[in-house]
Amino acid sequence: MDKRGQATVFIIIGIVVVVIIALYIVGTQTKIIPPLLGGGSAQDQMNDVDNHITDCLEDVGEDYIVQIALQGGYLATPETSYRLYNDSAVSYLCYNQINSATCSNRMLTVAHMEEELEETITSALETCINVYDYSDDISSIANEWTLEVEILPYNVDLTLDYPVEISKDESTLKEDEFSVSFDYPLGELYDVAMDVVNEEASLGEFDQLVYMLQKLSRYTIYKYRPYPDKIYQLKLREGDFIFQFAIEGEELV
Repeated sequence: MDKRGQATVFIIIGIVVVVIIALYIVGTQTKIIPPLLGGGSAQDQMNDVDNHITDCLEDVGEDYIVQIALQGGYLATPETSYRLYNDSAVSYLCYNQINSATCSNRMLTVAHMEEELEETITSALETCINVYDYSDDISSIANEWTLEVEILPYNVDLTLDYPVEISKDESTLKEDEFSVSFDYPLGELYDVAMDVVNEEASLGEFDQLVYMLQKLSRYTIYKYRPYPDKIYQLKLREGDFIFQFAIEGEELV
C-alpha cells in the first residue's frame, strides 16, 4: 500500500509539472505570462516589448472608446448631466429650456472626447504596462509616457510616446512610439449626433426617418422616449458600434 501511495504521489507531481510547463509555453505565446527575461536577441526582446505595450493599448483603449460612445461623448458624468438608461450614464447633449420645446446645445467637441480619452487611458495604462517583465536588457527608458488620441471619421488612433532602448551583445535598438488603431466610426457618428442635436436645439424635434433616407440608409437611428427625456442611438447600418446620447425634457406637473 505504501508503494502504491508513493507511486500515486509521483504521478500527481508529474502531472502538475507537465501542466505548469504547458501553461508557460501557451502563456508566453499569448502574453498571458511574461517570457523568461534575457531570452533572445535585442530584436526579440524589443518585439516582446512592442507586443506587450500594443496589447495594453488595445485592451485598455477599446474599453474606454466603447464607453465614451455609450455615454454620449463623456467619460466623466457629473450629477444632473446624464440620464441612467440600460445601465449606462447617457449624457445630455442638449439641456431643457423651461416652457420651450427647444433645448440648449451642450456643445460637445471632438477635442473634448480626445482629451478625456487621453487622460483616462493614460492613467489606466499604469496598471498594465511593465516592460521590465519582457526584457532585462533595457539600457534606457522614459520616466513617463505621453498618449495622443485622434478621433477620425472611421477609426480612433492611439499613439504612445514612450522611448525604450534595449542593448544586448553590442546591438542597440530603440523604439520611440507605439500605436494602435480601432475601426470604430466614432468621428462619423459624432457628426450625425451633432446633426440631431442641432435640430433638437433649433426646432425641438428631429425626424430620424427623413434623415436616414437623405443619407441613403447609411445610418440606423433609434429614438426612445423615457419620460421626460429622449434617447438617441446611432450606428452604421452594417455596424454594431453605438453612439448614444440624451436630450433633456421637462417634467409636466
